[in-house]
Amino acid sequence: MTLLLNLAPLLIAAAGLGLSWKLRKPWLAAATLAALFLYFQAQPSYLPKGEITRSQPPVFTESEARIEDRNSKPMSGQERDQRMRDAVQQGLDFKR
Repeated sequence: MTLLLNLAPLLIAAAGLGLSWKLRKPWLAAATLAALFLYFQAQPSYLPKGEITRSQPPVFTESEARIEDRNSKPMSGQERDQRMRDAVQQGLDFKR
């Protein structure tokens, strides 16, 4: 869509000037130039208008909060082996 909008002036100019040359009508060339002028006047500008002032960033205040490690840690090998032994000694739940 953007490509078509960017190519629109070229298409208008090519069609208007081509028809003007083919039909030998100078008013068609003038109408094409007027259409291009109106197109560029009506086309919005995407550049900022006026001066933009930057707001001040908030002031950084230091905190006395401690950093806590809340990540889960893997079980040690000995503890895992002990749990496995306990589970084998207790047997399966559905055989009780």
